[in-house]
Amino acid sequence: MRRAMVGATVLILATAASGSVFERFLSPDRPADRAIMSYLALAKSGHASSMDLADLGVLIFEKGFPGDAEDYLRAALKLDKHNYEAAYRLGLVLQRQGRNREAVRYYKMTLKQRRGYAEARFMLAMAEERCGRREAAIRDYAKAYRYAPQLADPKKNPLVYDSHLQTEAVLRHYQERSRRGAADDGSAPPGGARPAAHCRTGRNVARRACRSSSRCANRTPGACAQAEVTGGCAARWSRGRTASPRPPFERKQYSC
Repeated sequence: MRRAMVGATVLILATAASGSVFERFLSPDRPADRAIMSYLALAKSGHASSMDLADLGVLIFEKGFPGDAEDYLRAALKLDKHNYEAAYRLGLVLQRQGRNREAVRYYKMTLKQRRGYAEARFMLAMAEERCGRREAAIRDYAKAYRYAPQLADPKKNPLVYDSHLQTEAVLRHYQERSRRGAADDGSAPPGGARPAAHCRTGRNVARRACRSSSRCANRTPGACAQAEVTGGCAARWSRGRTASPRPPFERKQYSC
């Protein structure tokens, strides 16, 4: 930790010593510029936290200096590698510069710590789409809409107009939501397959009934498997028994 702080301080001082161009355009008469100047004073004194540097990076980016913003965001991550907000903001800065592959890395770093960060998931999908990773982009768009459905609404999120995969992404989102709904309410999906929770319940009840039965004093695997099928779960239990054939997507969602 101490080594990281020293490294971040050196990086900050090197950035400041280089005489950043944006500093020439700062005016104490503008509120945003006053905020930048305050954060700069903290950074140069060595008292800025990782979040302070991340905020400074965003303000500099909004000022129109993405290169300097990137330097401060990297310094924020060097100071605290678990600062997922700094990683997300760095991804945004890189993506705005057309560096989508690098942006993907930092969005994934964010999502590793916050899986439900819908905005980061959406921007990851956009970066993947620009990199030509079609299937990954559709999957991540659908995940983003799962956590924040409003992101699919162009009135609330105009960035969807920049995507060519929205039809597939929204369709995937509704398909996954329908499957989750069928599993939650306990109804059988098309094809007659049972939800996994029902299969496990039937299997446990049948197994207990089998073990307490006088007909199964030896508790042979074959007899227990037969009782299990009778209990209502025609799934694989012993190695010698195979499940009834199902379409691949049903096997994945409702496998016993």
